Amino acid sequence: MTTLRKSLLATAALLAASLASVPVQASTFASAILDINNFRLLHSNGTAYSTTDFTILQGTNDAHATASLNNDFANGTSSIPILLGVPNVPHQCKGAPCAGLGENNFTALPSPPPVPGTFGYADQDLTGASITIGAAPAGAHARTRADASTALNAIASGNSDVGTSTTFQFTLGAADTMTVSFDATAFTQAYVSPGSGPDANANARLSWSINIIDLTTQGTIFDFAPPDLNALSVRSRTDGSPGILTYTFATLPGVPLTKVSPLLTAGTSYQITIQHNTLANALQQELPEPDSLAVLAAGMLAMSVALRRRKS
Repeated sequence: MTTLRKSLLATAALLAASLASVPVQASTFASAILDINNFRLLHSNGTAYSTTDFTILQGTNDAHATASLNNDFANGTSSIPILLGVPNVPHQCKGAPCAGLGENNFTALPSPPPVPGTFGYADQDLTGASITIGAAPAGAHARTRADASTALNAIASGNSDVGTSTTFQFTLGAADTMTVSFDATAFTQAYVSPGSGPDANANARLSWSINIIDLTTQGTIFDFAPPDLNALSVRSRTDGSPGILTYTFATLPGVPLTKVSPLLTAGTSYQITIQHNTLANALQQELPEPDSLAVLAAGMLAMSVALRRRKS
């Protein structure tokens, strides 16, 4: 009986000591924001392409925003012909409080900790056009953001993604190159609190690309995917490597990102596809509740006292 009592006392002491090491609240957070501004398609002489330069011009601007929490999804989509307008998908949110984020808010949240809640959030906005349409000068402005946050001591997950895509077919009236030119601001962040449960993780990334395909040969003749807006933007944290990682990138004033296509011949049908995406996801596993551990420890101590009284 003495041996059993000593064992119970040791176990209770161990459990009581562990209370100090168990976090009251674990958290994970991920955010991704991409702002592409003054996006233009330029002639070799530096002037913007306009609708009058094409004998054929047709296509769509597509956009989506998806937010989720614990496999509960909120989705928004829009598709508009390129000559008729641009999409602005309403922001999507699952969970609370979405940090007070409203429509078309693309400002990064203050760096955690603490994380701002338990939610998935996504938003998209596109204005302007990459070519001159009527009296409107060329210059598209595309913004997307995705946030995922878990601030509960429970099994929780947040996932959010958002994208804007423009695809159009065209035929030029005269041969020329096509220069892609734009300014960019990028932000990604991933955070996992120390002591988070097994498999807790946070991931944020961006992707942006443009390509031109010859529709006759189906071959890609032009492709531009700057690493600053793709692989270099990836940020990730796990329970095995907690803490915060942040990535920022911005073009300098007057120094846009540019790339020149090969010569595009007159009368040839081409297709341009522009992809612009942000993704953030966060997951945390359930942690032992301090209150539950306290009850267990108290029970063990009570058993020990009872054993002592029985012996006496």
